[in-house]
Amino acid sequence: MKVRFWMFTLCLLTGLSSVLAQTITVKGNVVDENGEALPGVSIIPKSAPKTGTVSNIDGKFTISVRNGEKLTFSFMGYKSQELAAASQMDVRMEPSDLTLNDVVVVGYMERKVANTSASVVKVTAKDLAMKPVANPLDAVQGKVSGLQVFSSSGEPSSRLSMALHGQGSLGAGTGLLIILDGMQVSMAVLQSMNANDIESVQFLKDAAATSIYGARAANGVMYVTTKRGRTETRPTINLRAQYAVSSLANTDYFDQLMTGPELLRYYQETGIYTADQIAALKSKYFKETDFQWYKYVYQPAPMYTADVSVSGGTSAVRYYLSGGALSQDGLRMGSSYKKAFGRINLDAKLAEWVRAGINTQIAYDDTHVSPFGNNNAVGGGVAAMNAPFASPYDPRTGEELERVPLLDITTPKHVISTNPAKTNAFILSANGNLTLTPIKNLTLRSLVGLELNYGDSRSRTLPSYYRAYGNGSAERGYSMVSNFTITNTAAYNMGFGNHHVTALLGHEYTNYNDDGFSASGSGILDDRLNLLNNATQKKNVGEATNSYAFLSFFTQLSYDFSERYFVDLVLRNDASSRFGRNKRNGLFWSVGLLWKAKGESFLKDVSWLNELDFKTSYGTQGNSSIPPYSTSSYVGKVGQKKGGMSLGFVSLGNPDLGWEHQSKFTVGVKARLLSRLDLNVEYYNRITSNMLFEVPLPYTSGMPAGNEGYATRYDNVGRYLNHGIDFQLGADILRGRDWGVSANVNFNYNRDKVLELFEGRQSWHEPGGQLAYMVGKPVTFVLPLYKGVNPQTGVPEWYKPGADKNQTRRDDNDVVSEYSSSLSQNTGVNAYTPFTGGWGISAYWKGFYLNADFFVALGKHMISMDKQFYENDYHVRNREGNFNGSRRLFDYWKKPGDNTEYPSLAWVRQANHQSNYVDSKMLENASFMRLKNFTLGYDIPRKSLGRQNIVRTAKVFFTGRNLLTFTKFRGIDPEVNRNVSYGVNPNTKQLSVGVEIGL
Repeated sequence: MKVRFWMFTLCLLTGLSSVLAQTITVKGNVVDENGEALPGVSIIPKSAPKTGTVSNIDGKFTISVRNGEKLTFSFMGYKSQELAAASQMDVRMEPSDLTLNDVVVVGYMERKVANTSASVVKVTAKDLAMKPVANPLDAVQGKVSGLQVFSSSGEPSSRLSMALHGQGSLGAGTGLLIILDGMQVSMAVLQSMNANDIESVQFLKDAAATSIYGARAANGVMYVTTKRGRTETRPTINLRAQYAVSSLANTDYFDQLMTGPELLRYYQETGIYTADQIAALKSKYFKETDFQWYKYVYQPAPMYTADVSVSGGTSAVRYYLSGGALSQDGLRMGSSYKKAFGRINLDAKLAEWVRAGINTQIAYDDTHVSPFGNNNAVGGGVAAMNAPFASPYDPRTGEELERVPLLDITTPKHVISTNPAKTNAFILSANGNLTLTPIKNLTLRSLVGLELNYGDSRSRTLPSYYRAYGNGSAERGYSMVSNFTITNTAAYNMGFGNHHVTALLGHEYTNYNDDGFSASGSGILDDRLNLLNNATQKKNVGEATNSYAFLSFFTQLSYDFSERYFVDLVLRNDASSRFGRNKRNGLFWSVGLLWKAKGESFLKDVSWLNELDFKTSYGTQGNSSIPPYSTSSYVGKVGQKKGGMSLGFVSLGNPDLGWEHQSKFTVGVKARLLSRLDLNVEYYNRITSNMLFEVPLPYTSGMPAGNEGYATRYDNVGRYLNHGIDFQLGADILRGRDWGVSANVNFNYNRDKVLELFEGRQSWHEPGGQLAYMVGKPVTFVLPLYKGVNPQTGVPEWYKPGADKNQTRRDDNDVVSEYSSSLSQNTGVNAYTPFTGGWGISAYWKGFYLNADFFVALGKHMISMDKQFYENDYHVRNREGNFNGSRRLFDYWKKPGDNTEYPSLAWVRQANHQSNYVDSKMLENASFMRLKNFTLGYDIPRKSLGRQNIVRTAKVFFTGRNLLTFTKFRGIDPEVNRNVSYGVNPNTKQLSVGVEIGL
């Protein structure tokens, strides 16, 4: 019996030791290409894919697996590796050569960027974060081919102007559709958010990408994705802070103004003052003062920003929380922008088949816009023209004055203190989603979103203001904007053999409301009693409201065979309350094709060719960006008589008004060569038809004149073409173990053409404007054509137009010497910039990194109205104004044979004459290139942080924005995205330092 017992025990121990011998404990380290610890790497056993672990914050991991097991190491942006398990493993992850596994959002589905026929460009977080400017999208400029981004003002609260593939309409809005985490939002939401919360910004460019959004996607889609926590990682805390100083981006225009001695010499040389009068002027006022007014008007301004984020997750919950603030002063006195922001993103796995998430952003901003306008001589657009021998400071004490006697103007200090004004906004953007997978391959998803924007504006003019003459005024305004969205989708994936199909059905409803009211009054007599209830005169109350809604149904079908041939089909029906019942619905569709040629047998073995894709798409989108109620005829208050209200027609309406349609064809090729070069070239043809255009009505219609100076009504008329090429090239120039250099370049060339106008017209000139629409031509500037100064007579000359002013006529034998606006004709200069692009270089060595990005715009033209003020003897000789001028004014005609820029003084100083007029001389080439962003930083190695477990990562960096500007434009700022530039608040450059610490 005992023998049997011991034999059984021996067999049991032998079997147990055999089992234990089959399992090993694996310990190891995972590092990136630079040898730094890489946390969050997934380590999955091949035989048990539902088990596994991730590397910790130090890149270490421990896992128990069977002896001989294969382990798969994977991490986003790096090549996956399959390695045999060993008791000790040291794994170095290598970056992916291709972005084939990168995921983009196309419509309401996520797709691998390599497996979609859509044209999508993705800008990642590293390109957007920690830029020294309030607008989070500023760094997008020059990053996306086909996307024109211009900053038209130096106000810190100003917004960017953006256009994709030209101006899509001549009458309706041309802004991009903005989607934030699946919900449509306004630009105000993006303006108020923290740039460091953004994971990526994707731009959807062709019909295959945008038709699924139908009604609002005619001008392209910008899809913003915010950051989320990672599964199975410990909490990660990131602290960031930055300080910057702003100054003028380009001072060339101001530097060409005359100094004090030069201006006095011009006075004497041209006979404005005698030598004795100049001596008396200097003695009486500011003696030897030589003051540069532009340096006083545009003073260096600071910016501060700081934020903190916490992220992490378990197998059931992921979280990302952040909060921070930004404060930026403007260069023009009295302007500033401050905002505080917070975000909560949560994702929860409630069951194996149920997931839920919320994305919430809250922000509060405080905006002060400079009270000095474009034509203001105190602190605005023409303040730099003030005479340099006058100063806003007391020459004896150095203190700032309240008023400059010689110029008869107050100083900005006085204006700002007696005209307080500000705007506040509380902005909430929140959405929640629920995702169900009740059966395999079927996904049901619902999203409900809400945007709220509550605004409060107030302004005061105190009785003590110099120009108020004891009669103060006040104004208050409130607004509440809400945008409610609900989206429901059902998606089903199926596969059989080499065939793969994804089908999507969806419904979406959007409801927008905007309510506001305002009150104002004057007759405030005491600075201390400045509330509206103290107004005694001109009491006014105003109220405005508008709303609209969209109801949409859509479907999307995606098919591929053997992951080589892809077809994407989209169909969407939109109904908009902006149109009448008969034209309320619009049907939009697209077809997209993709051929991954590298997968063919005849290209598989071509070693230098890593990837080769051919794609094409055609489809339609709609545009409804016009004011609500444009289809309705209604009456309203048009006046007041004997205490009663006078009613009259405000709008005749148009019940047959319908969708503006757009069709777009795109064809392109994408390739990767030698594992180093990425090339993407696309051609597009975009035709807008049934344009929403304000057609002029005869004065006999009885309708009140609008902003254009005549009565109008929206109608569906005309056709307009934009076509061009997008080009993008990226290159890994040099690459080593811990160093590398890469470069990128992109550009877009776009041409526009008017194909058809209204009422059979062949042309339409904007009344009072300088633009014309001519069938068969681009949108064009129309101005008198300036020939120049006659070198024999010193008299300016202009070309006489022909019978057809749509044709450019320059006949040297048919000129006139008196200016008239009736001389206007086609200048042959396009109104819209045809060529935009960007290029950049990146480099890293050890922990150091450098990035430089340039933006370029070629063929850009603008009317520089500043020349009519700064380069005009008419203003300099005005003794009451005491204005300065450009030193170019010395180049005036003096004797026969002189080739000069300006006419003779004898001609200029005749009645109703001046040095410059609104003609083609004012129309300047505003092409420019700017060093948009420059960053030099250092990632402190982990080993340099010492043996501690608190600080995980640390970096310090220097960032510059708009550091260099190259242009021949003689106006104040070439980047202004308007047809006319006058007294603009110019763009700024920033120098900043920052720090980022990870805990």
